[in-house]
Amino acid sequence: MKTILSTTLAALLLSTSLVHAQTSGTDTDGDGVPDISEPLLHTDPMNPDTDGDGQNDLADSDPVNAPDPTVAGGATSTYRLGEILVENNVDPATKTDAPDHLEIQVFNDGAADLTALTMYYTLTDADSGAKEAYVFRPHVTVPAGGEARIHVDEGTAPGHLRANPNSLYVTSLAGKHVTVSVQADGFAAVQGAVEKDPGGAETAD
Repeated sequence: MKTILSTTLAALLLSTSLVHAQTSGTDTDGDGVPDISEPLLHTDPMNPDTDGDGQNDLADSDPVNAPDPTVAGGATSTYRLGEILVENNVDPATKTDAPDHLEIQVFNDGAADLTALTMYYTLTDADSGAKEAYVFRPHVTVPAGGEARIHVDEGTAPGHLRANPNSLYVTSLAGKHVTVSVQADGFAAVQGAVEKDPGGAETAD
């Protein structure tokens, strides 16, 4: 925590010193952290709560490490995870290669549609051991007897969630261990994991 706080302070001091030189103190997301400081904190200049834990980035002592929100127990899951992709993605509409991103397939074996999902995922850098963790509550419906895909990328279509452009996923070329948990209200969570090969978030495979 001390490292994060000192990094936050250093970033804010740097941004203050650069304001006069750049004649801009722009804070696009209004979180109190100037845009020029967000890359130093690995936070998203377009999202005031980068890790999705409910805390404003400036007030958050660790703004890219949300605690796990999944709840122990619950009814036996009627859903399961299919593919978890971090590379070799394909655009479902055009059937062409897509830029590498996190993509989770959820199957619903139950008799009722699934909504109100909570998704929690972590990234661990294979070289440095640095970790990030994010919470999303995607507006996705997984139809009864069907499946849906959740994308963490730059897309704006349904099922596409905003990726943090300053995340380890983008800024580190090391391999990464990725874990995913998905939970529907009242049900037990389901988990999965995948390894990402060394390399950045590629433009397309």
